[in-house]
Amino acid sequence: MQKLWNRNFTILTIGSFVSALGSFSSGISFGILIYRETGSPLTLALFTVANIIPRMITGFLAGPFIDRHSRIKIIYMLDFVTAFSFMVVSAILFSGFFNVIIFTVLAAFFGVIDTIYQIAFMSLFPEAIPPGQHSKAYSIASIIWPISAAIISPIAAYMIENFDHGIALLMAFNSLMYLIAAIVEIKVNIKEVLNNSPGKRLQFIEDLREGFKYFRYEKGILGIGILFACFSFGYAAHDLLTLPFFMTSNVFTIQDYSFIITASSIGRVIGALIHYSFSYPPEKRFVIAIFVYFIVEAINASYLFLPFVFMIILSFTIGFLSVTSYTIRISATQAYIPSYMRGRINSTHNLLWNIGTITGALVIGFIAQYTNYDYRIIMLIGTTISIMAIVVIPIRMHREFKKIYNAKI
Repeated sequence: MQKLWNRNFTILTIGSFVSALGSFSSGISFGILIYRETGSPLTLALFTVANIIPRMITGFLAGPFIDRHSRIKIIYMLDFVTAFSFMVVSAILFSGFFNVIIFTVLAAFFGVIDTIYQIAFMSLFPEAIPPGQHSKAYSIASIIWPISAAIISPIAAYMIENFDHGIALLMAFNSLMYLIAAIVEIKVNIKEVLNNSPGKRLQFIEDLREGFKYFRYEKGILGIGILFACFSFGYAAHDLLTLPFFMTSNVFTIQDYSFIITASSIGRVIGALIHYSFSYPPEKRFVIAIFVYFIVEAINASYLFLPFVFMIILSFTIGFLSVTSYTIRISATQAYIPSYMRGRINSTHNLLWNIGTITGALVIGFIAQYTNYDYRIIMLIGTTISIMAIVVIPIRMHREFKKIYNAKI
């Protein structure tokens, strides 16, 4: 068996980690900036939607393009663009200027850039993985974001609470991280498997049609996309209101919020390290995934009602279990989907998930803005959508899901 840590896998992993450090710092900064300046959960929801709608449209349109062009060049060129863009944002914030409309437009722009990058990266990454090493590889991939979150979230919270230009400094840091990532990623050397079928008039439409045709006979792949669209509704409720819950509390602080993120991130890291050393039996993966889905949603619905120490413990548990779900799903689907189809299928999945997130953000944002419900009650309502989806989709479609989740990879 070939070793996992070959040159290309190492470069892609390092580049992804470096950019994730910066990306998380800017992500938490944007959320705090918008809510601090407006005090409105609906405005925060609309800001989120403004970031997602361009992702939805771009992802849907970019899939055929990514399948036909070098993913390596797309990745490092977009990182250079992002590095320059965040340096401009940092300069704007250092000047003291803030306008919610302008920052919403910026969110839309970064949504476009990040969507193309993510689809290109997801489509390229399997090409760097040696045969038989997919489970280990995606275990490593699954800890990149949580390690970044665990490192950056308490630092970001401290800087925002204690420095006049803390958010501007974090944006400058993000710019530097993307610049480093781009320089590293130029060194990737993979013989890419692209869609080289002869082009026709309206080839873009033909490529999209071929992608949709794939779902006709791979209903499990379509089911996974729909399931996680429903999950995205519940995640939107949680992601939208957890920060305002802590910022409006008389008991908790932004620093406490950062500790919740760190606990979840540490749980993900430990879970991923276990996955790296231990692989679940293929025939058990579907059952394990269903069990994890139920447990994670039940905890998400309830843990903010508990004392802070239990919030920390359960947030850690969510992270620990979520990485199991992620590793099973991503390694199974990306190994299952043919390389020349990944751009289109991944972009369609992203489209479905973004629809779920947009719907969740808008519905939950309106409820939070115009009712007096406790934010935790609203999150509980959002989670019921996810729990119902588990029963309706993967359990009912267990044969189609098992064919993908339980495949030997």
